[in-house]
Amino acid sequence: MGASDIDELRAGFDVPFSALGAGAPADHGTVVISWPSVPVEIVRAAGFAPMFARGSEAPTPAANAVLEPDLFPNRLRQLVEAALSGRLAHVAAIVIPRSSDPDYKCFLYLRELERRGIVAGLPPVWLFDLLHADGADTQAYNAERARALLARLASLSSRRPGPEDLRKEVAGANRARAAARRLNAMRATAPRIAGADMLPLLGAFWQVEPARYSALAEAAADSIIGRSPLEGPRVLLAGAPVDSTALHAAIEAEGAVVVAELTPFGSGGVGADIDASGDPFIALTEHYRRASIAARMPVKTLMHEVDDALRGVNAVILSLPPDDATFGWDYPRVRDLLERRSIPHTALAGDPALDMTVADLERVRALLRTAPPKREARRG
Repeated sequence: MGASDIDELRAGFDVPFSALGAGAPADHGTVVISWPSVPVEIVRAAGFAPMFARGSEAPTPAANAVLEPDLFPNRLRQLVEAALSGRLAHVAAIVIPRSSDPDYKCFLYLRELERRGIVAGLPPVWLFDLLHADGADTQAYNAERARALLARLASLSSRRPGPEDLRKEVAGANRARAAARRLNAMRATAPRIAGADMLPLLGAFWQVEPARYSALAEAAADSIIGRSPLEGPRVLLAGAPVDSTALHAAIEAEGAVVVAELTPFGSGGVGADIDASGDPFIALTEHYRRASIAARMPVKTLMHEVDDALRGVNAVILSLPPDDATFGWDYPRVRDLLERRSIPHTALAGDPALDMTVADLERVRALLRTAPPKREARRG
């Protein structure tokens, strides 16, 4: 039972984006999103299934011909490649949050590529302008953007969703978040599952229907809890948020265990529930404004997330690929925090969705030699 639940969660995380274009009927019910800063509850309330573009080893020759090197993360190259190849022609819409400069540029590029006739048959391409900064007008502005997004999506479907429909989706997502938190607890103190195996189980939250996700995640947790704890240094993966398991797998091949990652696809996405008893649009946008780990997350919030994730960690690995234009600026603060905590760290420069470079591999090996695992005290 546990193995089949885990396999279904993994499939829900791994397969969908690469399968787009194979069957138009399924595509019509899909909204493609570039990063989890768009409330999936709004997408589902409008009658659509969210699907996220993520990095992979798949080649992107068409995208490489129109996008500058080292400016766009792998996931956005995969998105543009899918658009140029016609694989997104039948999806309901593409929604890109203004959560980073590359995402915003990707939105502009898609619109310009369509205007020039380089890509034809694109569905509606919309920008979701969620503000992450504090401010007197931010809450009202963000809530209005959420209302507008729901109205736009509803115009593509036969639904006419209202606040109660949105509250229902929030309640379902909260149950799924609770199941994800229980799954993530299998990594606390004595990790019973490798990070490369856990990331897809947590990341499936964004794409698997909430009731189904809740059932699968609870069953997966039941099957994992009886496993023996894993040995090895416990690693936090931070820096630019990863969206695939390649970096986890490479680190764990060296004997470590990734027990947390600051990404919405992993432990960074299993935060608190949303209280939608009041205005659900305000509740949703306030949650995503505060909790979405992205380039525009306020630095104080980011440092709090890093600090909170350090409990029980032996070492920290920061992913700072060439396309990163944000998290590298925060490195001095993170470095100072780790030095105060006497936690060794290193920074990697390669694409986290691809095989680790020789230089990065040596950095990981050197780090792990200085970070022996903490052993639990035995009693009796």
